[in-house]
Amino acid sequence: MSFKYVNDKLHCQDIDLQAVAEKYGTPVYVYSEAVLKRNAEVLKECFVDRGFSVSYAMKANSNPAILQLFKSFGFGADIVSGGELKMAQHVGFEGGEINFAGVGKTIEEIDLAIQTDIGYFNVESQFELEQINSRAGKYGKKARVMLRLNPDIDPQTHPHISTGLKENKFGMSPELVAELLKIPDEYPEIEFKGIHCHIGSQILREQPFHELIEYLLGYTEDLEKNGVELSHIDFGGGFGVNYDDPFEDILDTTPYLNEFAEKAVQKLGKYQLAVQPGRVLVANSAVLLTKVLGTKDNSGHHFTVIDAATTELIRPALYDAYHAVYPYMKSADKWTTDIVGPVCESSDVLAKNRQFPTSKTGDLLVIGSAGAYASSMGSTYNLRPRCPEVLITKKGDIQLIRKRQSFNDMIALY
Repeated sequence: MSFKYVNDKLHCQDIDLQAVAEKYGTPVYVYSEAVLKRNAEVLKECFVDRGFSVSYAMKANSNPAILQLFKSFGFGADIVSGGELKMAQHVGFEGGEINFAGVGKTIEEIDLAIQTDIGYFNVESQFELEQINSRAGKYGKKARVMLRLNPDIDPQTHPHISTGLKENKFGMSPELVAELLKIPDEYPEIEFKGIHCHIGSQILREQPFHELIEYLLGYTEDLEKNGVELSHIDFGGGFGVNYDDPFEDILDTTPYLNEFAEKAVQKLGKYQLAVQPGRVLVANSAVLLTKVLGTKDNSGHHFTVIDAATTELIRPALYDAYHAVYPYMKSADKWTTDIVGPVCESSDVLAKNRQFPTSKTGDLLVIGSAGAYASSMGSTYNLRPRCPEVLITKKGDIQLIRKRQSFNDMIALY
């Protein structure tokens, strides 16, 4: 366990978190290299060693230090924007190691990806397929494509992160995908590789993935009967994490990974299989370290006001998401409080009605599961500078991997 109490003080590996706060201030994201490598090793053993292609979903966290670490494990980069493509190139990913997802790619992004000769596009609509065909022709290139199928499978997750139901904006109907695969001559600049599916995020049960395997088995068999030959099947990602206990090992949190990978190989192993994990690799590798500004009581409702906010962790406001919160100093004393930030929004609540140790001004608090969709969804709302990120290396060094933004950095944009 990389995050643990030592002499009643919370540490990351062997580093006292108080030392991080004193050196870099708060709020600050603190990552454990040991957890990042453990998670990557598990995904490599589950998938790469079974012949899967694995690409890290950059939208979860696009810090270049983290991207370089995953690249060292042989993972590719799963991108959803031109900016992510530029960052992937910046850290050394070759074009063929990059796949481009997303429901609304601009012409400029399509052109950039074609010129970079990316591995493949995940195509989400017929109009996008037509645009890619046209732009590839302009550059005299063939664009490799996976058609994103919306299978109408319930991922049993939060509605805002469900992507595989017919009411979601993602993907195309099974009928349209089949129709497009049967008329490849109408898209002469396209090389159809196969089918992509991503049914949702934060999936904690194996059932939706098993349903997806069976669905794709039947679907591809029907395509073959109609003379359509494919070479690739991409399952997307969506593997969940334990937000209740962010310090739990990945295989305790997501025990179905091996079973899913093995079943996919058994049923669909004649295809080149692919997955794009994001959250499961990074979420529980980091905490958000924050300081108590003070406490207040409004007619019996208690608030603990901290210097972190939705600008550093928007998930509770956006998804009503739960993040575990810990005192830096271990304590058995409890009271019921809302842990809130200083941003001028009523939704700036990071933890609601928590039984939490009594706190005073200057105390350190630690918010778990801050490695995914925290920094990457951060903002400068209320003109709050973006906070720093530090990595605790396996050797025990404290490495700054993103500096704190200054007011001059923000003003320079205007």
